[in-house]
Amino acid sequence: MGAAENMKRRARAGLLAAWIGLAPLVISALGLACGQTATEPTQPSATAPPSSPPPVASATPPPPSPTPPVPPGPDPSQPTPVHVVLFTHIEDNTPAGPLDAPQARTSYLNLRARLIAMGELARRLAVPWSLEPDWKFLLAAQSFEDADRMASTGGVNVLRHLRDTLGVIIDPHSHESGGYNYTDVAHLLSSLGVGGSTVIGGHIWDPALPQFQQWDRFRAPVSGLRYPTATWRGDILMGSGTPNHVNDPVVSGVWRPRDRDNYFEDDPLGNIACVGAFTHDLAGVSDLVERYRTGEVASSCMLTTSYHIRPADLLAPSGLASIESTVLQPLVTLRGSGKIALTDFTGLVSTWKQRFGAKACQYMPKK
Repeated sequence: MGAAENMKRRARAGLLAAWIGLAPLVISALGLACGQTATEPTQPSATAPPSSPPPVASATPPPPSPTPPVPPGPDPSQPTPVHVVLFTHIEDNTPAGPLDAPQARTSYLNLRARLIAMGELARRLAVPWSLEPDWKFLLAAQSFEDADRMASTGGVNVLRHLRDTLGVIIDPHSHESGGYNYTDVAHLLSSLGVGGSTVIGGHIWDPALPQFQQWDRFRAPVSGLRYPTATWRGDILMGSGTPNHVNDPVVSGVWRPRDRDNYFEDDPLGNIACVGAFTHDLAGVSDLVERYRTGEVASSCMLTTSYHIRPADLLAPSGLASIESTVLQPLVTLRGSGKIALTDFTGLVSTWKQRFGAKACQYMPKK
């Protein structure tokens, strides 16, 4: 082999060696072009800091879950008001005479006009007023509230006008005579568009009396006598009375009577509340205000009383003017000073539950 051929061999060997040396770089470049990531192996360093520990939970506990708000009790910085209800009973002899007699219609229309005027007066003074009619007045309303008559009350009967326009509270009242019981009265109120109240608007409380009205039967719904398919359950007793109110108990406060023989003992599990009427007069209102002022009765005890505005007072000459000046205005003044709250029976019991914690309390003056 000549010298020239040897030189060609050495040149080819050098090119092959150069290609072998460049091969890793070419392969790496091809890998990058195909989307692979180039990484260099790392070696542990003697000076590398240790890895960080996992985070530790804060020692402060998370805030507690929200709890339902607790209804505020009586504000100790303010005088606790005596809760007063103004109401009117329409008895089962009104209107007088047979309902198909002209006298009954005239009697009904006269009372109707005065009830509207009383409702307007109460609304003007922002005084709650409860009307509690018995069965006969409700039958008269069914008979006499015709289109001509209702034209003066926005096209609705007088009871709806009193409630929906003037804000009068409508509760049932029953002596449970003439074949009608409380459920029948509640049914008649519903038929006239003003049902819904669960107030037992007056009853004879003493089981020793022949007129005892068995208030405890309302622990469950009671069927009607005249309307036996109707049922109703009252759960608020007002006006624990005696015949002709000659020996009514003088008691203020709210409680749940345990049973007919332990009427003034509270049963925390009872489902009927009783509202004490106290003395039924304005002197009694002032007396209860004084009991709070002197601390004889604690502010945590809800004191109550009610005042009856009689239909006879509404029908008397200048009757409404007298009611305004001698009853309503003095009560409005006491309300303005924070000494009393004017309410209705349903609202009163709701306040007793929410602001007084449904704590039973009775105040009976010493004899």
